[in-house]
Amino acid sequence: MFLWPVLRASAAAPFGTQCRCRSAAAHRTMHVLATVATWATLASADWASTTVANRSAGEQLASQLEARLHPQNYSLESTHLEDIRSFFWWDGALQEEDEVRATIDSDVPFSVLLEGLSADHPYDLPMIVSSAHLDSQEDHSSHKHAMALALVNGTTMEVAHGLAKSIVEVKFAACAQVAKLKADSDSEFTITLKTLGATKEQIEIEFGGLDWEWHPIQANEKYLKWIEDNVVVRPHASEL
Repeated sequence: MFLWPVLRASAAAPFGTQCRCRSAAAHRTMHVLATVATWATLASADWASTTVANRSAGEQLASQLEARLHPQNYSLESTHLEDIRSFFWWDGALQEEDEVRATIDSDVPFSVLLEGLSADHPYDLPMIVSSAHLDSQEDHSSHKHAMALALVNGTTMEVAHGLAKSIVEVKFAACAQVAKLKADSDSEFTITLKTLGATKEQIEIEFGGLDWEWHPIQANEKYLKWIEDNVVVRPHASEL
C-alpha cells in the first residue's frame, strides 16, 4: 500500500499537516473549501476544460471559440488559464509535460462547446471534458468515466509531482495534472485525475492519505476511449 506523508483529513483541517496552529488550519480550510465549492459550481453549470501547450495557445483557442459561438448568439462568461504539470500515457510510455489547462465557463450546452473546441484545437487527440449531467446519486456512482480531485498542502511541488506520476505509472489513472492551489503558493497543490469510476476503491486504498472528490465526466469520444485504454482496474482492490 502506498503510504503518503500527508495525514488523512480531520474536521479542523481538510488536509492535515504538521502545523497545529488554529489560525493556519482555518486559513487552509478556507482555500480548500473555496476550491471544492468552485468545482461544485462548475459541476452544475455548462463548462468545458481542456489542455494546450501554453497560455498563448489557450487564449487563441478561447478567441476562436468565441468567434464560432457569436453567430449562434452564444457567449462565454469566463476563461480561466492554469499552469499545470501533466503526467499521462502516450504511445506505450509514461510522459510528463508542462501545459496550460483552460477552463471555460458559460451558459452554452457542452455539445456546442465540444464542437467548437474540437474544430480549432491544436492537439490531434485533445482532452475536452465537462461534468456529466446525471439524475441521481446512483447514476453518479455507476458512471463509467470520472474525474477525481485532491488537495495537498504542506509539501513541495516535487513531492506533488511524484505522487501524481506514481498514480499514472500504475495505471490507476490515464492522466494526472498538478496545479498550484494559488498562484503565489509553493506548498499547496491540486491533483486532478482522469480515470474510470471503477478505480475509486483502489485509488482510495492505495493512495488513502488524500481525500478525493469524485465527479462523473463527459468528453469527446476519442478521449474517453483513450482513458479506457490506459487505465487498469485491479480486481479485489480491498485486498491490495
